[in-house]
Amino acid sequence: MTSAFVLTVASLLAPPTTAPPAWTLVHARTVLVTNDFGVTDASQPDNPDYDLVFTRGQAVALHAVGSARKGRWRQFAYDGIAHDEVTDTDVNVRFVLTALGRLLRFRGPPPDTTQPSFPIRATFYYAWYPEAWTRGSIYPYTLFHPSLDFYSADDAAVIREQVDAMRYAHLNAAIYSWWGVNGYPPTDERFWRYLAVSRATPFRWAIYYEPEGYGNPDPKQIRSDLEYIRDVYASQPAYLKVDGRFVVYVYGGAGDSCAMADRWREANLGIGAYIVLKAFGFDAYLHCAAKPDAWHLYSPTLPEFALPPSAFMISPGFDETRAATPALSRDLGRWKQDIADMVGYAAPWQLVLTFNEWPEGSSVESASEWQTPSGYGAYLDALHDGIP
Repeated sequence: MTSAFVLTVASLLAPPTTAPPAWTLVHARTVLVTNDFGVTDASQPDNPDYDLVFTRGQAVALHAVGSARKGRWRQFAYDGIAHDEVTDTDVNVRFVLTALGRLLRFRGPPPDTTQPSFPIRATFYYAWYPEAWTRGSIYPYTLFHPSLDFYSADDAAVIREQVDAMRYAHLNAAIYSWWGVNGYPPTDERFWRYLAVSRATPFRWAIYYEPEGYGNPDPKQIRSDLEYIRDVYASQPAYLKVDGRFVVYVYGGAGDSCAMADRWREANLGIGAYIVLKAFGFDAYLHCAAKPDAWHLYSPTLPEFALPPSAFMISPGFDETRAATPALSRDLGRWKQDIADMVGYAAPWQLVLTFNEWPEGSSVESASEWQTPSGYGAYLDALHDGIP
């Protein structure tokens, strides 16, 4: 009797058991449509993040799993399309939705893990908008009118359209102006989204290391930045690599000498980044004992420029907002010939200066001044037609 009594008291004191929640299929589909779902795809090596939303039409693909109890289920399976707000892209996804509102066994699209081979055709890209639309009291600080308006460089829809435009132009990669971990404009805070947008495409991105052009960072600082780029960005599928080594382009200043090449060689020891330095002097760079993997010249005031053996650069024009006259006038016929010269020269790096440096007026991105029926503009149309 005593034992039985104790058991009875214990059962009275125990918390009441509640059945796991269960939903009707209609309710589960409503949950899918009325919420957004932040999820990481742990099934992929790069662990991409998504912010997914679903339309009512897409939610029809959700179906119940297992046996029902009074017309309700604990789990629902989905295999279909979702819209990812991180990249402004529709993606194919699979998962199980539980009646606790959780996504289990999530899987999204695999990455494109290809890398371009030489010749690599790349363009210089600037993510310093909206900041750069204003300079002093002047807004907008450009003589032209981009077809995407005076956009924000952190807008997923803008980035997606720009990646589509660069791919249309048969460009393999973009060289992304980067101002350091805590630099201004906040290009570091934005770069992850560019890699995410390009993840499932063959288009690639590399850092353009701007701090070298405005100072002389010591090898310790350069090494720290290279380690950061390697650890945070270079592991992502959309980061540009040559022979498995992550690519870093380096801007330069007017007073550069072989000491700059020495600093970069020392900083890169044991890291193994593929370094492309900015050339200096008439041919002084060729005589440096410390040689990078390649050289380039940032020269948008020149219509075309060969830098043997590394690179060939072309520019559509240079019309700085406050200048009285253009340093390089736009001429579409000349531009088409420059493209042909670049392709014919067959340098390993074939560089377009620039995709969207609007304050200096060297952009090939579409603008109302050169818009075309393709939607990409005359300068990208010429690249599309002129690059194999």
